[in-house]
Amino acid sequence: MKGNALSLLTMLAAPLLLAAASPALADVSVVSSDYEEAIGLAKSNMMADAGAALEHARSAGTLIEGDDAAALEARLTAQWLEAEALMRLNRADEAASLLDTALEQASSQFAGSKLHADLQRSKGSLSVHLGEYGTALSSFLAAHDLYHELGEDRSRAIVLQNVGSLYSDARDYERVLDYYRQAGEAYPEDKALALSAHNNIGNALKELGQFADAEAEFLEAFAVAEQMGSPVLEARILTNIASTQFLSGEHDKAEATVQRGLRIANESAPEWLPFLYGVRAQIALARGNSVRAEGYLDLTFAGEELTTTSPYFRDFHGTAFEVFSMNGDDQQAMAHLVAFHRIDNEAREISAAANNALLAARFDAANRDLMISTLSAESEAKEARLDAAQNQVILLSASAVMALFAFIAALIVLRTVNSSRRGMKAANKQLTHVIQHDALTQLFSREHFRDRLDEVVTIADDAATPAIIAFIDLDRFKLVNDMFGHAAGDELLSKVAQRFRETAGEETLIGRLGGDEFAMLLPDGMTIEQASDLADKIIAAVAEPFQVGEFEIQIGASIGISQIDHVGSTSNHMTNADLALYAAKDNGRGTYMVYEPGMRERLEDRSNLERDLEAALENGQLSVCYQPIVRSEDAGVMGVEALMRWTHPERGIVPPSVFIPVAEEARLIEKLGAWMLRSACAEAARWDDEIKLMVNISTLQMNDKTFLNVVAQALAASGLEPSRLVLELTESLILELDEQTQELLTGLKTLGVSFALDDFGRGYSSLNYIEKMDFAMIKIDREIVQSAAAGSSRSQAVVTAIVALARSLKIDVTAEGIEQEAQAKVMRELGCTCFQGYHFGKPNSGTADFDAVSRRAAA
Repeated sequence: MKGNALSLLTMLAAPLLLAAASPALADVSVVSSDYEEAIGLAKSNMMADAGAALEHARSAGTLIEGDDAAALEARLTAQWLEAEALMRLNRADEAASLLDTALEQASSQFAGSKLHADLQRSKGSLSVHLGEYGTALSSFLAAHDLYHELGEDRSRAIVLQNVGSLYSDARDYERVLDYYRQAGEAYPEDKALALSAHNNIGNALKELGQFADAEAEFLEAFAVAEQMGSPVLEARILTNIASTQFLSGEHDKAEATVQRGLRIANESAPEWLPFLYGVRAQIALARGNSVRAEGYLDLTFAGEELTTTSPYFRDFHGTAFEVFSMNGDDQQAMAHLVAFHRIDNEAREISAAANNALLAARFDAANRDLMISTLSAESEAKEARLDAAQNQVILLSASAVMALFAFIAALIVLRTVNSSRRGMKAANKQLTHVIQHDALTQLFSREHFRDRLDEVVTIADDAATPAIIAFIDLDRFKLVNDMFGHAAGDELLSKVAQRFRETAGEETLIGRLGGDEFAMLLPDGMTIEQASDLADKIIAAVAEPFQVGEFEIQIGASIGISQIDHVGSTSNHMTNADLALYAAKDNGRGTYMVYEPGMRERLEDRSNLERDLEAALENGQLSVCYQPIVRSEDAGVMGVEALMRWTHPERGIVPPSVFIPVAEEARLIEKLGAWMLRSACAEAARWDDEIKLMVNISTLQMNDKTFLNVVAQALAASGLEPSRLVLELTESLILELDEQTQELLTGLKTLGVSFALDDFGRGYSSLNYIEKMDFAMIKIDREIVQSAAAGSSRSQAVVTAIVALARSLKIDVTAEGIEQEAQAKVMRELGCTCFQGYHFGKPNSGTADFDAVSRRAAA
C-alpha cells in the first residue's frame, strides 16, 4: 500500500483531452446570424461553463426555420452541442437520447460528413461515461475512419487520444503509448494536443516503471504549458514530475519540484495545492519524518470528507494510513485505509470492465475492420497506380519513334505491376490468416469457428449424419498461470493446441474460444461412438506431462459432446455442448459427457432456483444459524460458526450444498455473503467478549475487490471488535493465491481480522502452505475426523501431523463433525484443542444458549 501517487496523471488525461477537443466542434450551415452567434457561444462555453453552453445550444435550436438539408444539418448540430453539454453536466440519459436520434439522422442524411464523424466521437465519449468501453471503441474507430476520409487530421488525432484513454482505463499501457504516439504523428502542430500526448505518454511510462522516460515526457508537456501561459497546467504537470522523481528515489529533486509547483499554485492555481502537499507528505514519510508528513496531509485533506473523496486522492489515503499508524492515531489510519480501498476497488472494477469489453471478440472485430478498411484503401490506391502504369505502357507503345525504348520500358513496368499485385495478394492472404486464427495457438479464432459452425447448422436437416461439436476445457490450468507465470501458461496452450491437432486429425476444425476453452467441429460422418472414442484419446493426450521450459507440467481436460441434429440457432447448439461440458466437470473432470435433453431441463431448474434465490433475501427467506465450537480442555464455548439457511416457499428447506454453488455461479454470493456478515456481526456483538465469530468465505468473495470494505463496514456498523471475527477460508483458495488475493488478506489482517483453514484434508492437504499463512485455527474435515475416530491408522496419522504442526505454530485445531462422545475422546487423545458437531450443538437460529452447550459438553 505504498503511497506512490501513481493515479495523479489519470486525473489530468480527461480535462486536458476535453480542452484539446473543444476547438474541433463542427462547422454548420449558417441559417441566421443569431443562430451562428448562439452556436459560437455554445462552443466557447463548453469547457468553462457547461450550463451556459447548454442554454446557448438549446437557443440555437429554436432559431432554425425550414426543412431543407441546411436547416436539418443546423438542427442536428445544435442537438449535438446540447448533448455534449449534457454529458459535461452528468445528465447522461438525456444526452444519450439526443445523440442516438441525431446520429441516426446524420447517418441517413449526411453520411460521411464531419457532423456525422463528430456525432460518432461524441457517442464514444458518452459510452465511456456509461462504462460501455466496447461500444466506445467501435464509435471512436468509426469516427476515425470518417475523419481520415475527410482529411480532418486534428480531429483524427483527438480520436486516437480518445482510444488511448480507453486503454489507459484498462491499464494496457503499451497500447496507450501506441495510440498517443499515433495521435502526435497525425497532427503535431496543436499545442493542446501535444501537451495531452506528452502528459499521457508520461503517465503510461510511469505506470510501466520507466521513470526516466516518463519524466522526460512530463518535461516536454511542461514546456508546452509554459508556452500556452497556463499556470494551472504548469502546477498539474509539476506535480506529475515530482511524483515521478519521488518514485525513482530522487527525493531532493522531487522536493524542489514540489516547491516550484507550490509557488505557482499559491499565486494562480490554488485548486492544485492539495495534490502538491500530498506528494510532499510522501517525500516526508520516505525520509522518516512522519510528524511533518501528517502536517502536509492535513493540508491535503482539508475540507475533504474521507468517505466521498475522489479517485485523485487514492494514493494519498495510502500514505495517510501509514503516517497515522506510525503516529498512533489508529482511528484516522483506519478511516484512510477504508477510503483507499474504496477508491482502489472502484479503479480495479473500471479496469476489469474496460479490459473485458476491449478484449471481447466483437470489439476486436472492430479493430480488424479498421485494418481491413485501411488495407483496402491502400490496395485501391495501388490498383489505381498500377492501372496508370498500364496506361503508360499503351502510350509508350503508341510512339513509333521510341518503339524500342517503349518495348523495354513496358516490360519493366509490367514486371513491376505483376510483382506488386503478387505482393498485395500475399499481404491480403496474410491478413486473412490473422483474422481467422488465434494469435497464440494458431487455431481458428472464436469468430471464424462460429462462422464455420453457422454454415453447418443451416444445413443440419439435410445432412446424412448429424454433425458433432465438442467443447473442451482444461483442468487445473489456472494453477499453471499462478505457479509458473503467464508466459509458461501461453507456451502450454500452444503445446496443447499441437496435441489437439495431432490427436483429432486434419479434418477436424479446432477453435480457441478464449482462455483455456476450445471447441472442435468433428469430421463429416463421425458417429457419437466414434466421437466418444476421440474424446478419450484427447483426454489421454492432454493428461501426458508437458515440458515447458525447465518445468514438467501436468493438466487435464474435460469434454462436452453434442450432435447438431436439427436446424436451429448456433447459440443453442453451443449451449448444448457447454451443458455437456459442465456435466463432465461436475462428474469429476478428466472425462467426457454427451449432451442429453435432461441436462437442459436441469439447467432450467437451476435457472429457476437462481431466480428464486435472487429474490430470497428481499422476501425474508434467508436466515443465519449458529453452531458452537467448544474447547477440549474445559468444554467452554470459544467460538460460534455462522451458517446461512434458505427456506423456500415451495421447495421447503434448500440445503446449503445445493444453493451455495448456485449463488456462486450466479454471482449472488457476494451480495448474500455481505448480508450474512452484517447480520452475524450484529448478533455476535451481543455475545460475551471472549467468544469469536466464525464466518465461511467463498473464493468469489475473496475475488471481489470491494470485500475489504464489506468487512470493515460490517465491523463498524455492529461495533464488533475485529479480533473477534475469524474468516474461514478453503484449501483451494489458499492454493490459488494470486497477488490481488494476497493484498486483500493483508488488508484484512491489518483490520485485525484472523483466519481459519476450513475442511482441511478434503482437498490437497498440503501442510506447506499452513506455514505461509497466519492462521488462527485449522478445522479438520469431518470425513477425516470420523475415519480417525473409527480407528483408521492413515487418518490418525494425518491428524497427528496436523496437530504437531499446529502446536509448533500455536494454532488451534478443531475436529469437525463430532457426533458422539467416543469420537471426541479419540480426537482429544490425538491432540485436537476444539470440537464442533451435533454432539455439542446443532445449528440454531438466534442467539445460541452457550451455557447449555458448555454444560452438555462437560457432562
